[in-house]
Amino acid sequence: MKALGMIEVYSFTTAVCVADLCAKTADVRVIAFDRNRPIRTDVPAPLVMEVKIEGETSAVQSAIAAAKKYAEGQGKYIVSHVIAHPDDKTEPMAYLLDINRDKFNKKLGKKAPVVDQSKSYSAIGIVEVQGLVAAISGLDEMLKAANVRVIHTEKRLGGRLVTFIVTGNVAAVKAGVEAGCTNARKLGEVFGCEVIPRPHAEIMKFFDVED
Repeated sequence: MKALGMIEVYSFTTAVCVADLCAKTADVRVIAFDRNRPIRTDVPAPLVMEVKIEGETSAVQSAIAAAKKYAEGQGKYIVSHVIAHPDDKTEPMAYLLDINRDKFNKKLGKKAPVVDQSKSYSAIGIVEVQGLVAAISGLDEMLKAANVRVIHTEKRLGGRLVTFIVTGNVAAVKAGVEAGCTNARKLGEVFGCEVIPRPHAEIMKFFDVED
């Protein structure tokens, strides 16, 4: 590994947006999403996520700088760092993955899934809600409001947060996310409500996008 870039942010939604921005900013690979739980309660979201990337040192530095600027603008930045030429015994920590446990495992040294560069995607929508009742109600409304398909679910990362990611064309995803978040806010707190047009394949490789 030539360089390892790491950035910690609040909420899974922010982490996905940061990872997408990293991949779009420079020639880097997104290798893992890891997580932690904040000790304090007076934080922007009850979940800390770490995005890890690799590549040439200059590319990793550029990607992390762009991600930091975005996360700061959202008020959800914690810390970031770039390690040039990480030690062989440090490198396995880079591949610790703590999302999509049904598809991937967390063994040390596990390499990130390989991206399929031939595929392109119109848009994804992310809805991150505290509580299952609010989250599932929001999902139901999202699916009824627009022609979107669920490609990822997270409900074990911590903070009682439940995240659904859907895909479809940009207009459908926007309509679905807006409807889902509006509905979910009636029953719980929403910590993420985002649409990513043309998501990079480097983040899509972590989700169940197969037809």
